[in-house]
Amino acid sequence: MQNRILITGGTGRLATELKKHLEGNYVGSKDFDFTQDIPKEEYDLILHIGAYTDVKKAEFEDQKKCFMVNVYGTFNLVEYYKNTPFIFISTEFAHNPFGVYALTKKLGEEIVKTHPAHLILRTLFKPNPFPFPKAYIDQYTQGDYVDVIAELLAKKVKEWDRKTCKLEYLGTGRKTMFELAKRTRPDVKPNSVNDYIKETGMFIPTDYE
Repeated sequence: MQNRILITGGTGRLATELKKHLEGNYVGSKDFDFTQDIPKEEYDLILHIGAYTDVKKAEFEDQKKCFMVNVYGTFNLVEYYKNTPFIFISTEFAHNPFGVYALTKKLGEEIVKTHPAHLILRTLFKPNPFPFPKAYIDQYTQGDYVDVIAELLAKKVKEWDRKTCKLEYLGTGRKTMFELAKRTRPDVKPNSVNDYIKETGMFIPTDYE
């Protein structure tokens, strides 16, 4: 039985870790621009990881590009592969989207919901070890480090029956970002979402629920 999987975002952080657990055709934006005409190839499953993810630029500079990639690009893939089971990687903050990036992922979810065989996975992943000197004590996540999420994603891909339409969170249980950061960076300092808002003038979500 063939199991040809197309995986967009193939050069990104999550896909790089996923390659250790899941075989597929990993394509990056330079080889496969899903906002343009889709190459005529057949697959048994689409795993759409590719996205515009620069949250700050999406908010202040590249709103159009963010919408083009995350909304229209997703629409383009869903339309072309409407007869192929489709998995969409979204952000866990799409439930109550703050800002342009989260909004585009929420709109992407709505597009994917029109697909007759879809699985939407809301998640969050951080580099391992935690790369920042501070972490939020008042922002909650179900996410984890990218190596952990990649292994969970591979398992989910293999277990899904490719028929049942679902929206699920992919993660390791509720925790603050500070608690997550402490696992790999014991010297991390506590920070507040309010501090970030005051510093940048940009709102960010505090909870995925």
